[in-house]
Amino acid sequence: MNYYLAEMKLRVDAGSDLSWIRQVLDAACRRVDGASPGLKILSAVHIPDDGRLSCIVTAAGREDVQRLFDIALLPSARVLEVVDV
Repeated sequence: MNYYLAEMKLRVDAGSDLSWIRQVLDAACRRVDGASPGLKILSAVHIPDDGRLSCIVTAAGREDVQRLFDIALLPSARVLEVVDV
């Protein structure tokens, strides 16, 4: 499995409940689990000052990560392979 950083613009109103973000990501992971074994979201953080969502994901390939965000109906993500140090 490889590690990927997925980033996207995601502006939300201050004080909004952000739990829906993790819920849609987890639901999308369950939906693609059979087609992309090992796909897992390790971390998801929202940066309010930047209006950005950053996620660390394990997956077999970049396409699996992009498909995950498509299924979650989130904005297009910039996906970069990263190395755990």
